[in-house]
Amino acid sequence: MIKGVGADFLDKSRVENIFLKFGNRFVNKILSEKEFVEFNRKTHLSKRVSYLSNNFACKEAVSKVLGTGFSKGVLMKDIEILRSKSGAPYANLQGAAGTVAVEKGLDIFHLTITDTKEYSLAFAIGEQR
Repeated sequence: MIKGVGADFLDKSRVENIFLKFGNRFVNKILSEKEFVEFNRKTHLSKRVSYLSNNFACKEAVSKVLGTGFSKGVLMKDIEILRSKSGAPYANLQGAAGTVAVEKGLDIFHLTITDTKEYSLAFAIGEQR
């Protein structure tokens, strides 16, 4: 049963400007350790910005499924967006995000991310089995 939906649309130039201004201070605020490892595999600025923007948008979409946004103790790092071998995104929730998901009976998240040179779009559905 679907319990929540969320979407986010993000201008990559905003993420690029923040990244260029704050560097790893920004990255460390939003990415988990596993995400950071994947981020560091990107060598070109455009690939790094795309990764940050896509994950940021997906985290926002998941936070909307939770119904909290980034409040009530839910941090960006609590929502980890990883990729399967096929490249499909999936979420691992920890900390306050994991607690909220359990309280709301959300145990399955369906995610999709798409992007262009300028924008990232993410959509999330939260389900209860």
